[in-house]
Amino acid sequence: MNSFGDKYWNLAQSAAWVIYREKELVDQFEFASRQSFMALGMYPSMEPESRCKLGELHELSRSLIEGQIVAWGYRDGGSIHPEQIPSLEWADLDLAPPFAYHAKYRAAQKQPWTDIRFESAHIRKQWRSVHETSGRTKFDWIRVREIFEEANESNPDFSQNELIDEVQRIFEKLFNKDPPSKTSFLRQIRGWN
Repeated sequence: MNSFGDKYWNLAQSAAWVIYREKELVDQFEFASRQSFMALGMYPSMEPESRCKLGELHELSRSLIEGQIVAWGYRDGGSIHPEQIPSLEWADLDLAPPFAYHAKYRAAQKQPWTDIRFESAHIRKQWRSVHETSGRTKFDWIRVREIFEEANESNPDFSQNELIDEVQRIFEKLFNKDPPSKTSFLRQIRGWN
């Protein structure tokens, strides 16, 4: 089972990539059920130690609403060929991989579109793998952000400058190398908010 290289991914595969950027999960969710997707991350002790969230499902939803990513599916009511789902319709859909329910009729689990597909190349271009992003920069900003958020939770009364100083100390201790400069931090923080 190697669906990572397929031209199209279903909604569960695409969502798994956006959230975790793991090839194995894309392969695993080729034929996903709602329960299997919901179980992902529910029991951290059963997950590989290396697994960490790199994104959120709402990022995929926002990209669909804004037209940055397109998807195809079969319209409820019997379309025989997949159609491109208009970006305007995504605002009324709740993503619940592998399904997208109409928000107004969520309790009834009404699906205006079924068998939703994305071009995998577009998903991978929008949400780069960790190796692609961290390999191009001097610092692994994904990890730096995690350290920053943990320090922020532990020290809610710190000013931004104090927080940066703290993260620089932690970084130096963890990685035994010079931390990012304060200017680099400020540039990154603007993108995080």
